[in-house]
Amino acid sequence: MATDPAARATRSAWGRAAGAAIASLLVGGTIWLAGAKEVIDLVVHVEPASIALAFGAAFGSLLCRGLRLSLLLPPKRLAVLPAAPVSAAAQAAALFVPARLGELALPWLLHRQLGFDTASGVATLLAARTLDTAALGIWSIIAIGARGTTQSPLILVGGLALISTLVLIPAMVALIDGWFAPRAARWGDMAARWSDRLHRVRRGLDVVRQRPLRLTGAAAACVASWAFQWTLAWCLLAAMGFRWPAWDVVTGSAVASLSNLLPINLVANIGTLEAGWTAAFTALGVPLETAAATGLATHLWALVIAALFGGAGWFLLGQPENRR
Repeated sequence: MATDPAARATRSAWGRAAGAAIASLLVGGTIWLAGAKEVIDLVVHVEPASIALAFGAAFGSLLCRGLRLSLLLPPKRLAVLPAAPVSAAAQAAALFVPARLGELALPWLLHRQLGFDTASGVATLLAARTLDTAALGIWSIIAIGARGTTQSPLILVGGLALISTLVLIPAMVALIDGWFAPRAARWGDMAARWSDRLHRVRRGLDVVRQRPLRLTGAAAACVASWAFQWTLAWCLLAAMGFRWPAWDVVTGSAVASLSNLLPINLVANIGTLEAGWTAAFTALGVPLETAAATGLATHLWALVIAALFGGAGWFLLGQPENRR
């Protein structure tokens, strides 16, 4: 039975409002625990050399994301260096556009720059996010092993679950497509159009999987990109005067990144990341107030860096190429 568009829009609005309310409570709780003055002091009074290293780590992560994007696309369509500005602009949009709608920036940019159809762009986005998620799971397990602890079963289970998305997401798309396609024609023109789009997304994922060497390279680029992200977190903490053990930073940052998967933040992952960061580093022995303050301060600096790289990426993209 068709869903009333007005009722669907109302539910969506209530869902966004609930997510915004929860995110606001999480941010408010973090500021209350940390103290606004302490957070401001951490953000403002930083060591310039460590901040410079943080920018270098962010640039390294961006180059790896550009390599991943280049390898996910057909050969010779987009080289690594031109792919980096696309990745930078897409990442900034994903962070700052409310309710994760900015994720759609990548398909739009691929259409703008290369003439990709929307379905192919969405398939590329799904492949990239699947590899990202699996790489995060790999790093979560690596962090547990490196720290030599068996006291993190939830992180281990979460890591394995994230790695399983390599199989689950393509299988889920194929299952939905197989179920929806024979029924869409009976449900009207709109359903038929959505079925066609879904089928083209599935075909796009299949094309990516048919290039195993490029896909393996893209996966390796994702793993390397997260390594630079952990380096970024360590450098930001060092800039604020906190030189914690590297694997503690990886573990805490990984848990914070896992918390970002919860669909309750509204803008820039604010709220969920701080909550995950605070919980993780408190469990690692960091005082609660310090964990809360560093979580918010590092996040704010990371947003500044993402905005600067995203703006530079958009500037470098310039006018779209002439396409046939």
